[in-house]
Amino acid sequence: MNQRRGMTDFTEQSFQAIRRRLIAACGASAIVLKVNAAATPAEHLRLTQPESVHQTELETTVVVDPKTKRTIKLEIRLPVQAKPTALILYSPGLGSGVSNGADWCEAWRDAGYLVVTLAHPVTDDSIWNTSQGRSLKMTIAEAIASPQYALRVNDCSFALDHLLGLPSLKPYLKGAGDGKVGSQRPRIGIAGHSYGALTVQSITGQGQGGKGLLDRRINAAIAFSPSAMSPERAAAMAQVKIPFFCITGDLDGHVTFKKGADSVRLGVPLNQRQWVYSHLPKGQRQELLVAQADHMTFAGEPIAAEHFSRDVPLPEQNNPKTWARISAMTTLFWDFYLKEEMTASTDPRKAYIERMRALAGPQDQLKFD
Repeated sequence: MNQRRGMTDFTEQSFQAIRRRLIAACGASAIVLKVNAAATPAEHLRLTQPESVHQTELETTVVVDPKTKRTIKLEIRLPVQAKPTALILYSPGLGSGVSNGADWCEAWRDAGYLVVTLAHPVTDDSIWNTSQGRSLKMTIAEAIASPQYALRVNDCSFALDHLLGLPSLKPYLKGAGDGKVGSQRPRIGIAGHSYGALTVQSITGQGQGGKGLLDRRINAAIAFSPSAMSPERAAAMAQVKIPFFCITGDLDGHVTFKKGADSVRLGVPLNQRQWVYSHLPKGQRQELLVAQADHMTFAGEPIAAEHFSRDVPLPEQNNPKTWARISAMTTLFWDFYLKEEMTASTDPRKAYIERMRALAGPQDQLKFD
């Protein structure tokens, strides 16, 4: 168990950024406007980009993996100051692009992290392109076909190769090395929602027994709406060797994808999402069950009702309050596991758990081992 990450890692800058977000959550309409603005890449890159960094390399960009020929969109959120930090990679859910998870991705950037969101081809918002005789059922069937699972993991590893090799990002990455395993590479976190959670599970050790999919450069992971299709697949989570945070909701089950009269319902019961936590190794695992949260609560962005069903009884305007809580708790997780400063606390994990419990809602359920 790694106990050197402690409360002194939860810096004043991080705390003030989260405090602002929690206070702002009291005005739901204002938060919705902020989330929409946060999802505009050109705007926030211009506002936060240091003058010493070349802008053309840091706006939303498209890269092509020469091995798979896949075209991958990347949105890069720069921290305010160009100083070494950790890199967090975010993998969206099915039918979502680089705006997915915008609320917590912005919170992580505010806390000083370099945050990059991928848009995976075939499984991104291109599923809504149903012209030329292609129905929604057809685009979704292609998106959830078995080859896409490994291809999404490969997208993430390729994106890390690309990002760690960009000269323009060197001021932000600890060590400024070439990204290989060793003391010179930056610390790396990965997170994702739904299909993105499956991607996170695979790249951190579950996939195919870890063969060919495990990326050992990753130091910590967060899975929003994790899942397992069978107890055997859930049991494979025992192979994950890094800190892992599972986040789900008491209404997190299925969701219906819709376009016109065409619809597809996907998902698993809540207990299958909780299998993931139950099979992770003890010591660095944790699970948050958010009260009154359904599957699309964890999209972290306003939801188009014409495309996604909702099971949550609370209005859409309640989402920002939940998002602020999730943003605060996930930021604390990153601070504890990705920052390298030593702590004076004699029991840093105990202090971390107490702080995490203080951030949780009164009806949320939080587990540590």
